[in-house]
Amino acid sequence: MDTTLEANKALVRRIYTDMWNRANPAAAREIFAQPQRVEQYVAGFLSAFPDLQHTVVNMIAEGDQVAARFSARGTHRGKWEGFAPTGKAIHYTGVTLARIDQGKIVEHFTWWERRELEAQLQHE
Repeated sequence: MDTTLEANKALVRRIYTDMWNRANPAAAREIFAQPQRVEQYVAGFLSAFPDLQHTVVNMIAEGDQVAARFSARGTHRGKWEGFAPTGKAIHYTGVTLARIDQGKIVEHFTWWERRELEAQLQHE
């Protein structure tokens, strides 16, 4: 396998292992060319779901691009998007597409099941 493709996949995997699973938003500085918004978003999300764990389901790399499908599980312990803490276990899935240049993610898009998460937080 092409070592560049493997390095690109390893970089994208760090989003999940280092930033999310180790609850280390500052790792964004090593992963992204422009980390500020990513770091802030991850920190805010982890304040609501501090035990959040991501699993990479599969990953595909071609050229300078990587696609990763993931699932996430955690517990709603803090306020998020107007939802008071519920203590509920949550689960959602998503996909990240990233473009890498010189060892950093320079462009990325993540789609995830936000409505699925919101439905889980609704009071019964």
